[in-house]
Amino acid sequence: MISLVTGATGFIGSRLVERLLAAGHRVHALVRNPAKLSWLKQAENLVLLEGDLFNLPDLPAGCQVVFHLAGLTKALKPRDYYTVNQGGTASLLEKLEKDGLAPRFVHLSSLAAGSPSADGTPVREDEPPCPASPYGHSKLLAEEEVLKRKNRMEVIILRAAAIYGPRDSDFLQLFRMVNKGWLPAFSRELLMSLCYLDDLVRALELCANVPFKSGEIYNVADPVPRSWEEIGLEAARILGRKVKTVRFPLWLVRGASGVSEVFSRISGRPSALNLSKCRDMEKLFWVADIQKIKHDLGFETAWSFPEALKVTLDWYLENNWL
Repeated sequence: MISLVTGATGFIGSRLVERLLAAGHRVHALVRNPAKLSWLKQAENLVLLEGDLFNLPDLPAGCQVVFHLAGLTKALKPRDYYTVNQGGTASLLEKLEKDGLAPRFVHLSSLAAGSPSADGTPVREDEPPCPASPYGHSKLLAEEEVLKRKNRMEVIILRAAAIYGPRDSDFLQLFRMVNKGWLPAFSRELLMSLCYLDDLVRALELCANVPFKSGEIYNVADPVPRSWEEIGLEAARILGRKVKTVRFPLWLVRGASGVSEVFSRISGRPSALNLSKCRDMEKLFWVADIQKIKHDLGFETAWSFPEALKVTLDWYLENNWL
């Protein structure tokens, strides 16, 4: 099978490329700089395409499936989310149409494009979307760009929960604090659905092979949501650390996020602690209903949380990230 992967150098994209190559795909990976491949390793049947979503090279003739993973999860300015997540998705789809290609299009979105839960009850895909942040709104608009084409090509959207696993840097700061004996927590419980990297990659790969109704949206998440403290305490258990919990009110987190954004703009480097992320956190409950993907596609996550977290932390230790 001939595949195109955007976002191929990221921690999700690089793992997906590995899985697709192992399954016999000929993978064309869109990369901005072939000299800086990050986690992506050169291999037989891997073709590097230099470019980005707004400067697209010639796309592979006979392309059968596109995995669109490229996007911004943190940005210096709110409008950057819209430029890349919505505008970049539209640019890619327009290029496919211009080149006369109509592959199966697998779009990686986020629970942030949907709605937070008011009380911790899992949210279904058909509930009216109500994004809480510029990031979430930009991902919703990207979904709309995809759905415009649902009658011209096969399209499917996966709304991923918070992803953790080897190579991820978003949860890294929490684990570093835990490893030093501190667990930063909040004055109110923050409950979220999670998904281990390899489970998400398996869901993406499944979308290349199973029949589905074009235009469907599916949540991808572990069956049991976790609190922020539960994540930290399980990490402490695995690392063999005794931790002291320090609680912060959400207004203080918002203030710290604002300060972090100022320093990010000065340094030119986006931070994981930003106002967009804070707005999502303030909704407290991001919990996904996963019955639809189980019923329609037969997909269930395979990794238990303790096992997956141990693999993740072991990788951090082996690579001197902790």
